[in-house]
Amino acid sequence: MSRRPRPSRPAQSRFALVAVGAAAALVVLTGCGGGGPSVSPTAAPSSAASTTTPPTTTSTTTAPTTTTTRPPAPKPTRSTPMKRPTPTATPSRRASATTSSRPRCSVPSGVTATQVVLVKGSGSSATVRACRRVSGTYRLELGPYYGHVGLNGVTWSKREGDLRTPAGTFPLRGGFGVYGNPGLAQGWFRVDANDVWVDDPASSLYNTHQRKPANGRWSSAEPLLQVPAYDYAQVVGYNESRTPGRGSAIFFHVDKGRGTAGCISLPTASLLAVFRWERPGAVMSIS
Repeated sequence: MSRRPRPSRPAQSRFALVAVGAAAALVVLTGCGGGGPSVSPTAAPSSAASTTTPPTTTSTTTAPTTTTTRPPAPKPTRSTPMKRPTPTATPSRRASATTSSRPRCSVPSGVTATQVVLVKGSGSSATVRACRRVSGTYRLELGPYYGHVGLNGVTWSKREGDLRTPAGTFPLRGGFGVYGNPGLAQGWFRVDANDVWVDDPASSLYNTHQRKPANGRWSSAEPLLQVPAYDYAQVVGYNESRTPGRGSAIFFHVDKGRGTAGCISLPTASLLAVFRWERPGAVMSIS
């Protein structure tokens, strides 16, 4: 008895079964790989056709597509170092440190002025320093400069005509000279041949600036038009009560290279440096 041949399945059906199996395997790999978004099982039928080309489908699910979407944070380069700024000292502290490093001045006790021109005599020679009071201590700001005092030195008992410079602390007043004001803050007048300083103890105008003619008002006066001594000069406020015979015409003026008749002198450059440094209220302390 001959058997009737069994009809064979079409080859297309076998290929469809293989494609369905491959699609199912792809769903499992994508959901558990950790490198990409999971695929919902309901999407499998619609993607079955595309699974006939596995290389194209698997390339879209690889891990590199995820890592490239998050670039690493930029790192600082050598050209832009990240350094913490170093704090700097304030100007006021820097200034105070500079002041405190200056030498101290031996100003006599009881003197409280902010600025003191300190004069130390030795015979007819003198050392002059400009000192400023800072926090109760006097510090050197100008000098020492070298000049002269009276031919007969410094005295605590000054008398008219003794060629001595009075000792003590005195206010520094306005100035005068053959030339204009070089920068003295206390005021200035320019002299001519009629300007004098009365040194007659019997005159009611003793120890004051006056203008000629005398007309009997004094019998003796010092001319103020003197070169080079009074090219630039400042009045030292000695004997401002004008006590007769106690001395007059004490000035701070240009040095002539020798002792004075009782004044204090410095070379022109040093003298003008002190003038420009002074402010109203400055005093001169002589010893």
